[in-house]
Amino acid sequence: MCGVVGYYSKKHHGSDLILNMLGKIVHRGPDSHGIWQSKDCAITFGHARLAIVDLTMAGHQPMSCDANRYTITFNGEIYNHHDLRKELGNNYSWKGSSDTETLLKCIAVWGVDKTIKKLVGMFAFILWDDLDKNLYLVRDRIGEKPLYYGSANDSFIFGSELKALKIHPDFNDDTNWDAVNDYLHNNYINAPKTFYKNIKQLLPGHYLKISQEQLALGIIPSPDRYWSINYGSNIKIIEDTKINYEKAVINLERLLLDSVSKQSIADVKVGAFLSGGVDSTTIVALLKKTGQDVTTFSIGMPDSRYDESGHAQAVAKALGTKHFSHIITPGEALDIVDKVPYIWDEPFGDSSQIPTYLVSKFAKAHVTVALSGDGGDELFMGYQQYPLLKKIWATRKLSLLPINKTSKLLSQLNSAKIDTFLRRINNLSFAWHCKTPGLLNEFWMDKYRGDSFPHKINPTLINDREAVFQDGITDITFNDLNHYLCNDILAKVDRASMAVSLETRAPFLDHRLVEFAFSLPTSFKMNHFEQKKILRAVLFKYIDKSLVDRPKQGFSLPMRQWLKKELKNWAWDRLQSLPSDKFDKNIIEKIWHEHQTDMRDNSERIWGLSNLSNYLVRK
Repeated sequence: MCGVVGYYSKKHHGSDLILNMLGKIVHRGPDSHGIWQSKDCAITFGHARLAIVDLTMAGHQPMSCDANRYTITFNGEIYNHHDLRKELGNNYSWKGSSDTETLLKCIAVWGVDKTIKKLVGMFAFILWDDLDKNLYLVRDRIGEKPLYYGSANDSFIFGSELKALKIHPDFNDDTNWDAVNDYLHNNYINAPKTFYKNIKQLLPGHYLKISQEQLALGIIPSPDRYWSINYGSNIKIIEDTKINYEKAVINLERLLLDSVSKQSIADVKVGAFLSGGVDSTTIVALLKKTGQDVTTFSIGMPDSRYDESGHAQAVAKALGTKHFSHIITPGEALDIVDKVPYIWDEPFGDSSQIPTYLVSKFAKAHVTVALSGDGGDELFMGYQQYPLLKKIWATRKLSLLPINKTSKLLSQLNSAKIDTFLRRINNLSFAWHCKTPGLLNEFWMDKYRGDSFPHKINPTLINDREAVFQDGITDITFNDLNHYLCNDILAKVDRASMAVSLETRAPFLDHRLVEFAFSLPTSFKMNHFEQKKILRAVLFKYIDKSLVDRPKQGFSLPMRQWLKKELKNWAWDRLQSLPSDKFDKNIIEKIWHEHQTDMRDNSERIWGLSNLSNYLVRK
């Protein structure tokens, strides 16, 4: 795991600039750094290395091959790189055992297009082809690794984190208010948007190819997609029969075991996060099956209503792992809140970012790599709202109500759970059937902004693309995979873990497993009585169901209480700092009063607005 950064420029050719940019992402790669410039010095790459596979100088980056035709700076892991070496044959001599060298040689032999379709892994890399004079930016299929890019006056800049790009003297920090709208709707910014007008994030499953001529003219072409889940092409819904369900359980176990086995390979210590829930317990159980000694980590909350650490300890004991647990204190959380803008670089309102950072820091004291259960909820319908959304889709009853009145009525309920529910409900494509707008309309943004706010909210709806699945609940999980998982969960985990130089891996997100999960009918994953049905069938081969068969708790802080006590003064100060020309202070004060007097739980809104204020002040 590493940090990558670079730029094309006609005027900035010295090494000091790239070193300063690298200095902002040294946490992503504290073991070594390297820089490279093209022959004409127009293109510069920087690399900060966290050594995971091949700890020798043979894995040093940026790396070149094929008589220096190709040069790469690469962030991530290619889990099938040993298989790729076998496929290349015995005609090549290898300098080392790194997956970077494998990737580079594959590109030299097969080209970029063919190579990226063969990769199994998480990755974001930049490649320069000195023969054809093309620059490539490539991001993995699901979006585990970030990659930002954009024009900066006469320069083109790119890298793993925005803070590194901001160092470039041509960087323009104009706020993207469309992205702010996005944030206030979702609690995160949807790629390709970023907090800055001139910077984009490369979408998962996409690559950008730019010729040197285009770079010189300041032309940035549209990225190309190399992978997606499309019903009717590579995905086929299998028949819902008893025998096929049994075969599906066997195939799921095989795919999971292969993914866990490949993702546990490293030349450093590997552990796993363990909450005691279905997803993380499945990963740990299969990790044990590979024959390894397993170290696990959990983090607990001071409020028992939010604390899963006891469940994690029970699971760890049953599976025989070496387990470490830590209870978060309010003081630890307070120490983190003002670091959030620096760690995440742009507005991010998921308060579980704090325990994610703390458990990563806790794990880093023992291991360099940690496996997680991220992706299990999206693939196997684990979120609590899915059964209700499935019923709504099946009946279409809600689509018959006057939408404006319905959204206004629901907005009065106004709790954190209702906010989450409304975001999901907005993703139901009612327009396919009754040509009505999304249920949210604009009440979300109207809660905060004054009349002078520069843009109207335009939430991302499923009906901006063709239908891909036969049922609405699968479309919602598809949307969650492409938006919530990528832009919230994976962004949260990447920034939190890399801030402490810990590599995290998500075995559920092997793209072959993702494709398999979306080939299954809903009945295999969720019925009237059970969610994650097929995943539980695999897990219960390894552990007694009583240890994990309980309601989902999630990974959240007691934010409702903290915003009335420990974080009260901090939050109020931030709310008062919001620009009055953009936000209606009377409405914000009303939200604050409702929360402090227990009229409504507005913790999600207050946390989100407080974080936004921090970014606006510090940008």
